[in-house]
Amino acid sequence: MKVKFAVILISLVLLFGPASATLAGENEERVVIHVEGLYCPFCSYGLEKHIKKIKGFKSIKINIREGTAEINFESGAKVSKAAILEAVENAGFELDDVTWLGKEPEK
Repeated sequence: MKVKFAVILISLVLLFGPASATLAGENEERVVIHVEGLYCPFCSYGLEKHIKKIKGFKSIKINIREGTAEINFESGAKVSKAAILEAVENAGFELDDVTWLGKEPEK
């Protein structure tokens, strides 16, 4: 009985796990920024620390090699390019480019 339950539970997780992850991704706003001067893990930490202060912040994935950061904000968060620029500059970097994935920035 316990084995059957475990098999059913694992099957449900495998079946619905990817779908729920996809749905969760649809409920957030994503932005990719290109940052000049992002060269090491310490730089990455400094940038992350300042980006986290933006209202509606959810998560960040930084790629030091490419000098980019993908930032996820809560759905409906009113994030402006100016807020991102301020956070990047406060961290000591220059913002090269901002790409909004799924929506346009707030003015």
